[in-house]
Amino acid sequence: MPPAPYALLEACRTLFGDNVNLGPEFLAYLQPSGAKVAFRAQVKQHHPDCFPEASAELRARQTARFREIHQAYSLLRDFLENRRPSTFHQTVAPRPAQPARSARTAPSPGPTASAPPVLPPLPLEFGLFAYYCGKITYHQLIDALLWQRRQRPAIGALALKWGWLSADMVGQILTHRGRGGRFGRRAIELGLLSPLQVEALLRHQRSHQQRLGQYFIDRGLMTTGDADRLARDLDRHNARFAHARR
Repeated sequence: MPPAPYALLEACRTLFGDNVNLGPEFLAYLQPSGAKVAFRAQVKQHHPDCFPEASAELRARQTARFREIHQAYSLLRDFLENRRPSTFHQTVAPRPAQPARSARTAPSPGPTASAPPVLPPLPLEFGLFAYYCGKITYHQLIDALLWQRRQRPAIGALALKWGWLSADMVGQILTHRGRGGRFGRRAIELGLLSPLQVEALLRHQRSHQQRLGQYFIDRGLMTTGDADRLARDLDRHNARFAHARR
């Protein structure tokens, strides 16, 4: 029996973080290689062997966290390797065949070895839009998302710094297995943080990350002008989709 969509999205959240725009469209186009890159990045941060001098309590929490990461990856890997095109009712129309070109006029290869899926009629964030437009590869998209995530301070660390939680409370939240995998949701379920406090923490967390386009600019994958034009095209795309839904 295939896993429930909710479980799959929670597994994505465990690997990619809270601020990635997760939804059926993200999961529909997620590739096994992308999940593997995210899993390896999580292992480097959370494997218990990375904390040889830590207390037994902290190592126990990291062991539980690593187990959660491994379970999330196993769930996603099995799903991605065996999924059918109709999963989540997401269908991707094939790109129209392009007329044959002579060797003299053939364009230089783009950033992807194969053409990305057709741009879906859905609201998208910058990274996915850049991928669908053929500006970046799927691996570059995953690397950029992980780069952006690494800039954000952990919500638990922020709440500890602001005096909203104690170290014991943070540990209690990390080991809690409630309805959701996100730290903020767990804290609310336990009554240790209010929804307003979680929202304030998330806003502060997001304020510490650069825009995704900066990753591509810094690595020479696009110019500032390219990023600006892509952002304007994205605004028009999302506006068309919003208009169509009214």
